Amino acid sequence: MSSKVLVFGGTTEGRVLAGYLRDAKIPHEVSVATEYGGEILRDTGENSFVVGRKNAKEIMKLIKSDDFTVVVDSTHPFATAVSKEIKSACKKTGVTYLRLKRNTDAGFDSDKLTVFVDTLEDAISELLPEKGVVLLLTGSKELEKITAGLSDVSRVYARVLPNEESISKCVDAGLKGKQIIAMQGPFSRQMNVALIKEVGASVILTKESGKTGGLDEKLEAARECGIRAVVIRDPEKLADSCDGHDIREVMEYLAKDFGVSSSDLNRILRSDSGSDAKATAPSNQKSEKSIVLAGVGPGDSSFFTNELQEALSNADIIFGAESVISRLEGINVPKISKYRGDEICEFLRENSEFKRPVAVFSGDISLCSGAKKAAEILESKGFNVVTIPGISSVTLFLKVLRVGLEDVRIVSAHGRNCNVSGYVRECENLIVLPSDMADAAKICREIEQYTDKIVIGYELGTCEEKVFEFDNNEDSFVNLPGKCLIYAHNAEALLRPVSGGISDDEFIRGKTPMTKEEIRTISLRKLALTPNAVFYDIGAGTGSVSVEAALTAPEIRVYSIEKKDTALALLKQNKEMFKASNMEIIEGTAPDALVDLPAPTHAFIGGSSGNMKSILETVLEKNRGARIVINCVTAETFSEVMGCVQELPVGEPDILQVWASRHKKVGGYHMADAINPVYIITLQGKQ
Repeated sequence: MSSKVLVFGGTTEGRVLAGYLRDAKIPHEVSVATEYGGEILRDTGENSFVVGRKNAKEIMKLIKSDDFTVVVDSTHPFATAVSKEIKSACKKTGVTYLRLKRNTDAGFDSDKLTVFVDTLEDAISELLPEKGVVLLLTGSKELEKITAGLSDVSRVYARVLPNEESISKCVDAGLKGKQIIAMQGPFSRQMNVALIKEVGASVILTKESGKTGGLDEKLEAARECGIRAVVIRDPEKLADSCDGHDIREVMEYLAKDFGVSSSDLNRILRSDSGSDAKATAPSNQKSEKSIVLAGVGPGDSSFFTNELQEALSNADIIFGAESVISRLEGINVPKISKYRGDEICEFLRENSEFKRPVAVFSGDISLCSGAKKAAEILESKGFNVVTIPGISSVTLFLKVLRVGLEDVRIVSAHGRNCNVSGYVRECENLIVLPSDMADAAKICREIEQYTDKIVIGYELGTCEEKVFEFDNNEDSFVNLPGKCLIYAHNAEALLRPVSGGISDDEFIRGKTPMTKEEIRTISLRKLALTPNAVFYDIGAGTGSVSVEAALTAPEIRVYSIEKKDTALALLKQNKEMFKASNMEIIEGTAPDALVDLPAPTHAFIGGSSGNMKSILETVLEKNRGARIVINCVTAETFSEVMGCVQELPVGEPDILQVWASRHKKVGGYHMADAINPVYIITLQGKQ
């Protein structure tokens, strides 16, 4: 009887086999080449694995390091060199070698649109006469060899895994920017079609990787788009190798070797029949409760991924919002109109007979979805949560707009406060997810003055789909019942300085004192504002510090506290002039004016009206870890602050005194015009 199984390969077959081994309680370890492969394994519930590429000598060392007596080679059919190293190591160590083979047959034969070739060199010869864009769907392994064989690398696009190694290989092959499409499959025919059209491909190059590798979906997409597909044949098939086994044969061998009964083996195999879903939703020895959270895409079933369809076919109950589960026609299991994690947990607790629940969400659960919160709740209740991404309506929208995903920023204003104007100000291309059409109209009116074009995509992917430019004089769309996306284009964003900083003469100043440009720059550096900061500017004056803070990042919330009428008027003017929509003016005297504000993460005190200690106490009471910067012009204010430091829960203060002089022309000379010396004191509250 054997002791332990060593499985090689980060392939789907390898993950399926690992799931079966866990179910059968057969001791095993999985070897994958990359950290990314390890992450995918971990997501399926596999905890016993090693990471790193290995030659024969290193494989021998691994085999000898533990009580391995059987090695299963489930590497990719095109990884022939790796298989050779594994075979060599097994032969030298005397352990049993089993090759888990993939069925790589395609549903298409050679014709004028689908060309099968034997080698990579043959494939390059087929691609050379092509004049248009070449889309590589072969992974990253041989990119450099492919681009070296083509005369014009600028017309080559490659879809690769979203990990550092794959992207690095793209760069080494001469690809850059939009030529690199980093995505994790599986990919449906519709998604392949969308990609082909997005890049304007005239030919695709792929490998004979079978159903598991999504070969048919690639070839179907190419035919639908009327372009050629060049397919490199499976090298194992060409070699007429007969030493491989399918997954049932491998499991039957291991079950016999490890004493697993025939009834238990049949139960394990029957539970999923070796399908791809086993790799994504295996049983987890740490938790008997498991649930799949899946995105159904933007429209009808034509946008369902293969992975989603597999999960739905295995489900014994389905949860989701009514508008989502109503799309699931022909699936004869209970459908429950619940999508919140706590509601699902409660239902499953009271109805324990359901063992294969699936919760569905609109669009792609990776993008601004309620699935994130549901997953947190379900995991806290002991569920093993498996996620399946879907096709996003953003993808369909960008296809219509002819804009690349890498060129846009996406923000969600769905049921939340979002400084859309701030994002528009700094982004040339912005996609906004509003709550509904009425919310979309409101957002469009707010940002119209900052944009040169606004486009609305309504009910994308459905028969109700509409794409139209926003017209403030036409509001008949406000009451439409469906969902939409907003695209905002701001060409001026490209002219926005990336260094930041505003000169004094850009502000409306009047006679109100203002924190000078040099002091302001150092003070903001000392504040070290974070992207989601809640910032108090106490004694805001003209608002120079408030405005600069607000423009640092759209997510920052700025509260400008000021008591003087003349200063309040300037604050409002500067806020409007700089379009600082994430800046709120608070009329009143600190600390009383701070009481109803949210707890600050950062505070700047430019004027205290003699209330320095009570202001500091109030800020620290609201947040003991707040970071505070104080400007002191007089020795008395400096002394007052240092006295407070001795009594308050703050760390050792950072004290900087700044002298600066600007030179102005006087006659034929340039004379120094000194700025008053200022103490800049930085305090960090103790948690």
